[in-house]
Amino acid sequence: MENFIYHMPVKVYFGTDGVAKYLPAEMKKYGDRVMVVYGGGSVKRNGTLDTLKKTLAECGKEVIEFGGIASSPTYEKIREGIALYKKENADLIIALGGGSVVDSVKIMAAGALIDEDIWDEQVNHHRVPEKMAHYAVVLTISGAGAEMDHLGACTYEEIHQKKTLMGPYADFVIEDPTYLMSIPLHVFTPGVYDSLSHCMESYFGRGENVWDEINESLMKNIIRNGKALMENPDSMEIRSNLMWDSSLIQSFSFYMGKPGDFQAHGIENMLAAYTHKTHGIQLAILQPVYYDHIYRDDLNKFRKFAVNVMEVSPNSKTDEEIAAEGIAKLREFIKVLKLPVTFAEAGVEISDETAKAVSETCNVSTTNARTLSREEIFEIICSCR
Repeated sequence: MENFIYHMPVKVYFGTDGVAKYLPAEMKKYGDRVMVVYGGGSVKRNGTLDTLKKTLAECGKEVIEFGGIASSPTYEKIREGIALYKKENADLIIALGGGSVVDSVKIMAAGALIDEDIWDEQVNHHRVPEKMAHYAVVLTISGAGAEMDHLGACTYEEIHQKKTLMGPYADFVIEDPTYLMSIPLHVFTPGVYDSLSHCMESYFGRGENVWDEINESLMKNIIRNGKALMENPDSMEIRSNLMWDSSLIQSFSFYMGKPGDFQAHGIENMLAAYTHKTHGIQLAILQPVYYDHIYRDDLNKFRKFAVNVMEVSPNSKTDEEIAAEGIAKLREFIKVLKLPVTFAEAGVEISDETAKAVSETCNVSTTNARTLSREEIFEIICSCR
């Protein structure tokens, strides 16, 4: 096991009526002006925005609203948020939403207290501000686990780049599973796969340690509850488990002492700068094809995944056959979630030019079973069409 330092400062309040129960005590720590950031109209339609604003008003807070964060957030929109925070002299940002909103708020918080452009500072000059704004999360959809970490991804549309920037950790997170109940399956299930994807990215990194065995249990829980969700979509117990699953993996304990394998993530991130498609959907398309290319280079780990997670029977089969069947069962699970397995099914057209641009600019992992060439990355993208 490699050396590491582990520190997880995020406080999570998990349970029903979380805003009313827990927010007032937390609000005593902050000034009078709170900026609430959210995505589309769902938080208005289902009443969560009104609930939050009412509680903040009862706490004596003035609310500054900033809506319109897209499912694949743009840096251009984030810059607007930073400008609004400065103009209104806000004291706290509350992210009301899921991963896209939370990621955007992290970057806003990182850029809120500096005069310089935060993208330029981090991407071009590799400088992270010493002081950042405070933010909290009221989670309305799970899957990304973004509420637990300090990393935010966004697309700079002007230059066709998607990067992950570093922000602060949330001061606190409120996870109320009742907020998940109105989310339709086609919106919820990409997050289920996103959670599983994070598990696999830590699991298939080079090396093994105690977290791999814990990770196997978490992956089995996500798969079991994911299947149960499709049979019983109105179960709050199932959605509650999936909500906490997604937070657990991004507590980053699973990445301690070993590197992860973020190759599929790296391809998807850059591809999203062109397609703007939901993160979990594109990962579900890319990841099995990527694993087809590398599983023979770490048969032991892919065999363990097949047997311990995907419940493949090893009887009378070679290690290669077992590993391949594990990937096949991963594809079956994706189909159970009714997610597309090709870009064509997702309604996305990937030209050779786009595939080439992505393969030439995406991050190339050196901590996976085998480092891919950029030609092979191009081939993987094209195979997913």
